[in-house]
Amino acid sequence: MGIKEHVSGKGVARVQEKREHEFSRWTVSFNRREFEERSSKAVSLKKFINAVNYVHFSEGQIFLHAGSDDTSQDCLIRIYPEPCQGTELKCWFPEDYRYDAQAVSPKNIIIDDGRSILYMPVNAADVSGPSFTVKMGEACFSFSDRRSRRFTSFLVHAVVRQDGLEGRGSLVDFSPDGFRVDVMGEAFAALDPSKGVFLDLDKGGRNIYTGSCRIVRTDQKSRTVVLAPHSDQRTIYRKRKLRNPRQNLVPTPRIAYTHPLSGREVSCEISDMTPTGFSVYEDVERAVLIPGMVIHGLSILYAGGMKIVCDAQVIYGRKKGRGQKFFGCAIVDMDIVSYNRIFDTVSKAGDTHANVSREVNMEALWEFFFETGFIYPKKYASLSEGRDLFKNTYNLLYKNSPEVFANFTYQKNGTIYGHVSIIKAYQRSWMIHHLAAKPMGRRRTGLYVLNHILNYFDGLYRMPAIGMDYMIFYFRPDNKFPDYFFGGFCREFKDPKGCSMDQFAYLPGTARAHRELPVSWEVSRCSDSDVHELSEWYERVSGGLMVKSFCLEGASEDEEPLGETYARSNLKRGYFLAKLTRKGKTKAYFLVDQSNAGVNLSDLLNSIKVMVADPEGLTKDILMRAVGSMESLYRTKKVPVMIYPVSYADEAGIAYEKRYALWVLSSRCGDDYSEHLKEKAKFKVGKLIASYIISKLKKK
Repeated sequence: MGIKEHVSGKGVARVQEKREHEFSRWTVSFNRREFEERSSKAVSLKKFINAVNYVHFSEGQIFLHAGSDDTSQDCLIRIYPEPCQGTELKCWFPEDYRYDAQAVSPKNIIIDDGRSILYMPVNAADVSGPSFTVKMGEACFSFSDRRSRRFTSFLVHAVVRQDGLEGRGSLVDFSPDGFRVDVMGEAFAALDPSKGVFLDLDKGGRNIYTGSCRIVRTDQKSRTVVLAPHSDQRTIYRKRKLRNPRQNLVPTPRIAYTHPLSGREVSCEISDMTPTGFSVYEDVERAVLIPGMVIHGLSILYAGGMKIVCDAQVIYGRKKGRGQKFFGCAIVDMDIVSYNRIFDTVSKAGDTHANVSREVNMEALWEFFFETGFIYPKKYASLSEGRDLFKNTYNLLYKNSPEVFANFTYQKNGTIYGHVSIIKAYQRSWMIHHLAAKPMGRRRTGLYVLNHILNYFDGLYRMPAIGMDYMIFYFRPDNKFPDYFFGGFCREFKDPKGCSMDQFAYLPGTARAHRELPVSWEVSRCSDSDVHELSEWYERVSGGLMVKSFCLEGASEDEEPLGETYARSNLKRGYFLAKLTRKGKTKAYFLVDQSNAGVNLSDLLNSIKVMVADPEGLTKDILMRAVGSMESLYRTKKVPVMIYPVSYADEAGIAYEKRYALWVLSSRCGDDYSEHLKEKAKFKVGKLIASYIISKLKKK
């Protein structure tokens, strides 16, 4: 290692400490008398040999108990066995370990498989250099008094924190009941056993456990500390009054993963699950799950070969019956494709009409849009000329764009009765659109669709990989259904930083007639400082989330730009901010949204959004000239224009077709919105049933 011998003072202490630590890597303190007082049972030599050979096959370690005859405080040395088939066993010391044959001699060979300990008395046959051979007896002893199995850890780094003190080291072994940590440096001696600690475990740079623990005991010789978690239950998401229903799926799926602490492959059946979590049972003796532990790359395996990969965290563990423990796990991250697959299987288990799938019958969908009036005559008149392009765009969206688009349909025998879709509108904002329903017999389909939507969004915003900081929804304020279920929450919540609404005047577009702006007026692209000024202006006039939901800062270093994600599906998406100035003073901002025509039926993502910051001197004519200067960026004959605030359009005499409310929800308030809507939907269903019964009684 090149460590200098000629050092003094603190340098000598550091060298000595390093030597002691290197020695403790391979030895464990061992109290022989305490160990021999335990109850044990005899085990045959054949079983012991089989255990030795399994350790060799697994490239594991066993222990040599070494000591002298006049002391009961000995040590265990980690050793590597050779294959064994008789009464002699050859083993190897670790490469950097030096065995002192004059001070101690071999007493026993010990194998710890986690559940029990095999203890074989031996006599030294030959100890020379890096290897040694011992002669074994005809029988050994087995000790098993652990509540749960202990496992050796695999490349897990540990940090122990207590009152500002930070001790670094590694995890030696663990069980569901606790951890044994090797603590390096002076931190070990400074730990106060009467106080609790915080333990962080990471592997490969990713956190796999964080929790509060109590110190059970410390071992001065090996510099290890045994820690027990304070609680068998964690909180990731706040508790809810109305939770998503749990489903018992048939055939039963199972989970498979590499245990983050031991590196071993683990598999077990799922008891029940929701789109955002699942539960499993484990035998107490073989339990490997620990509340608080994070499992990266866990696979959920379904019959037929479907596999979904996600990150999960163990939330709680409870004893169930004799010899079993019940663990609840939360899915903490997965991509939208995986989320949609899980939601599809779980929702179908509770309602066979629910469908989240790429296999959509497009003819049935078009029929549904026309039958429900979602595509009404005037809207179709504006779409009909580009009918073929329109169809192609929707084929790409529904069948080839899983990263930016998802849809839910409520259907029976191929007929669609309810529909809603979401699209990644901005870098970290998703937009709900195409919400429509028609009755299925006496079933009020709209409420069933709404209930599934709530369950769907309940988990969607929690997945970091999906990238949903904001959820947005445009609706007509005079449309009672969305105003009740979306606008109602915003009005009752009364926190514009959690949920806000702003209204736009909507112009479907006019024939292009580009005219130059007057002298001293100019349209130009915005800089970062302009985005900041827009945010400050919007904060003064609204204080809501609209500008933030446009994600004008673009993609972060670890994100793919939105346009590139769309391009992989052969679709177009882009947006930028421009401004209209007069003599250097900003009069209005323009959000120039570009996408394939018809991605949204009202082309809200293929439009120019105008935000008037200073109306003084800004006439209707000048504003329309500024808009016209940007229309050349679009291939369509008409470009929809949306103006904010509506009061400017009224005062400037701009005739508009209708108003749109832009509803924005911050993902941090997703739980509040979910509970609000579930309460509303629950009340609405009861009200409808009561109305139906009353109408029947009146007929009698």
